[in-house]
Amino acid sequence: MTKRIMIILTLCFFISMSAMVASSDAATVYGGSKIVGIDQAQRTITFKTKEGQTWTLPVADPNVLNHQIAKGDDVTIELDLNDRIIKVLKMSDAPPAAPIQQDER
Repeated sequence: MTKRIMIILTLCFFISMSAMVASSDAATVYGGSKIVGIDQAQRTITFKTKEGQTWTLPVADPNVLNHQIAKGDDVTIELDLNDRIIKVLKMSDAPPAAPIQQDER
């Protein structure tokens, strides 16, 4: 009986994970990054990852540059399969995480 429950739970886990992966268009996500520079003319954003790597990449859609982002902002950057920036989300714009409730036993 326990083996059957473990198999069912494992299948549910993998099904839910595949649904989460399919819902995102991003190929790569750099959370905890910082904007180093924005070049409107070249349509590029330079950012530094939390691991310390610095990248200058083009934006897929020029409207990404119209968002209220500036040098020094803490952001999450999403890239497409061609290493173009498709979304920049300021950490201050991110929805707050739900509080974790602990069981009192």
